[in-house]
Amino acid sequence: MLASTSALLIAATGVGLSVLSVLILSAPGRALEALSRFGSTPAIHFGELSLRTAIGLIFVAGAPATRHPSVVAVIGGFLIASAIVLMLLPRRWHARYSGWWAARIPARAVRLLAPISLLAGVALVWVAA
Repeated sequence: MLASTSALLIAATGVGLSVLSVLILSAPGRALEALSRFGSTPAIHFGELSLRTAIGLIFVAGAPATRHPSVVAVIGGFLIASAIVLMLLPRRWHARYSGWWAARIPARAVRLLAPISLLAGVALVWVAA
């Protein structure tokens, strides 16, 4: 039951990622502005990382009910581990890193990368179905 509920949440994550890719495609400047704010305040920093951890836990719990359990579990583990590392590092490092990238990625590159997020979202829906 937990695995199948989590698989449904994995599919919902895929839908969310797909919607996000459309938003990024339509407003790349706003996407870069949002990226530049990651880590800027404790609420944004820990909010983002808490969401990443929760999604990672959902991936790990739902992995057995997916088409590729080992791949989904590894992705979930990566999400959890990377969130923990970022929580342990000084928040200002995270803020500088995201700001650094936001200042260097051209808006047209964001538009070119948005379809990758869309494909990843569709893949999550497929793997969880």
